[in-house]
Amino acid sequence: MKRLRILFDLLKDGVDKGVFPGAVAGIFNQGSTYIISAGYASYTPFLEPLEEDMIFDLASLTKPLALGLTLINLMGESSLIDLYKPLKDYLPVEGPLGEIPLFRFLNHTSGLKAWCPFYKERPLTLQKIIYTILNLPLEYKPGEKYLYSDLNFFVVTYLLEHIYGEPFEVLFNKTKEKLSLKKREVLLFNPLRKGIDPERIVPTSVDWESGKLLRGLAEDENTRALSGVSGTAGLFGNVYGVLAVLKVLLDVYCGLSNILNREICRIFFEFEDPSSCFTLTFMKPSKEGHSATGGVFSSKTVGHLGYTGCSFFMDLERGLIVVLLSNRVHPYRCNEAIKEFRPQFHRCVVEALGKV
Repeated sequence: MKRLRILFDLLKDGVDKGVFPGAVAGIFNQGSTYIISAGYASYTPFLEPLEEDMIFDLASLTKPLALGLTLINLMGESSLIDLYKPLKDYLPVEGPLGEIPLFRFLNHTSGLKAWCPFYKERPLTLQKIIYTILNLPLEYKPGEKYLYSDLNFFVVTYLLEHIYGEPFEVLFNKTKEKLSLKKREVLLFNPLRKGIDPERIVPTSVDWESGKLLRGLAEDENTRALSGVSGTAGLFGNVYGVLAVLKVLLDVYCGLSNILNREICRIFFEFEDPSSCFTLTFMKPSKEGHSATGGVFSSKTVGHLGYTGCSFFMDLERGLIVVLLSNRVHPYRCNEAIKEFRPQFHRCVVEALGKV
């Protein structure tokens, strides 16, 4: 599609300007899929070309694509979870934290602080993280505002394991099996332990503790200390895997598939809370001016950003999915040029597709 040449040129310009070593974009529009890639997988220890099926650390895309997806599946299968019930109904939690309804952990309005260096405690377990969270004071009154917080998703990860009696990764894999992903559609935790060739994985940053380049190990320190699995981060995947899951969710939402429960899916996509710019595990385009979507997607759009330089957005009104995978943190995390690149990229996508 000649109109998409402009997207390749934009990705290449991003490489030339040092926004990222390389990037792969995946676009699904009106039944057609387009994959565009440019740049390199790594700069160090030597320059490696980027191939479009390479695997990226998806960072916080884990929240909707692993935890959110798993929750949608589990809630569609049984009524064990009621999002409006307080945490104390499921876990032995006392005090203000126990009174918080579950949905507030999924749309970042729980009152929990943004982040904690849990990884400093070795060995680290999810139980230890939860114990620490239970003893933290709330940062603000639940529902008063939203504060993006990884702590919310550690709580929900623990909650799922407690209710269903299985490790989170097992629950996720059972959900993923229902989607019948093809061999090239990769989405998994701990790729190295699954026998994935490290050369298929795009490296991220140089670990400040060991001085070694992270390749196939979670960029997020807390999840890495948890042996690589959480509902917060740690998911790896390629553009085909991310697109495949998003297509299923879009089809379910539109009533074109019954693989998952449509009503539950719609709740996750359409949940409204005036105090938050998140639905349930998914973010909405910012209404405060600067938006990663560039202001060109409809109000019925959900997506998420990942710290490593990955993102996706689904315009539910248009049936448009846009995925951008990059390793902007390679070799060092300080590069934040992706923040200015994303809006430009999404405007370019919509223009190229003739959607303006």
